[in-house]
Formats: sequence, structure tokens, C-alpha cells
Amino acid sequence: MKFKAPLISLFSILILILSGCTTPVAIDPQTGAEQTAIFKAGFFYATIEADSSDIFRAAITKMDELGYFRTGEIHKNTYVSIYARKVGDQKVVVKIKQIAPAQSELRIRIGNLGNLPESQFLYASIRDAL
Repeated sequence: MKFKAPLISLFSILILILSGCTTPVAIDPQTGAEQTAIFKAGFFYATIEADSSDIFRAAITKMDELGYFRTGEIHKNTYVSIYARKVGDQKVVVKIKQIAPAQSELRIRIGNLGNLPESQFLYASIRDAL
């Protein structure tokens, strides 16, 4: 029982660090565009200038082309979530939310803790398909 309090404190600090860290990410450094995305707590957040229905069609097409095994979709009034698995049985979640006319937010998480390089690659593939 002596280790219970320090263990709880350590776990609480770890949760605060993982949930509070936000990393700005350059989306397309090759073109020199000033767009940035956010990588926060394992999720990659970025906006795309397109309607969510167009992004949805591009996302499922690209995910199939990249070898992801799509396992399901959830269509709600305000968002669409696409669930898939990749090699190594890692979970892939893409959430598309319409935030304004012709502007949507894309949220990507690959694996349990998130995978920034692969999330950027998936985002760029979806954006290029539009």
C-alpha cells in the first residue's frame, strides 16, 4: 500500500502530459503553403476546403488504395467516422466533421498512441484526391 499514492500521482501526471501536449505540424512544406495542422494526444487535426461528403468518398477510396482494411463507418448528423485496420492490426480512425460551408475538419488516429508521420501521409493522400 506504500506505493499506491506515488503510483496514482505518476499516472495522473502522465495523463495530463499526454492530453495537454499540442504540436503544430506543417502540412505541405514542399509547396510552401502556410497551412498547419495540430497533433494532440495522438490525434492529427487538420482542415480541408471541401464538403464532408466529398472528403468521405476520397477518404474511403484512398484508404482502400493504401491497403487499409475498412471495418465500419458511423454516419451522424454532424460527422462521419471511418474505422479500419492496417498491417499489424493497428486501429485507424478517420473522423470528418463539416465546420462551415465547403470547409471540413479531418481527425486521424492511427494506432493506440497515434502515428504522426502516417497520419500526415493519409491526410495528404486524401487532400490530393480531392
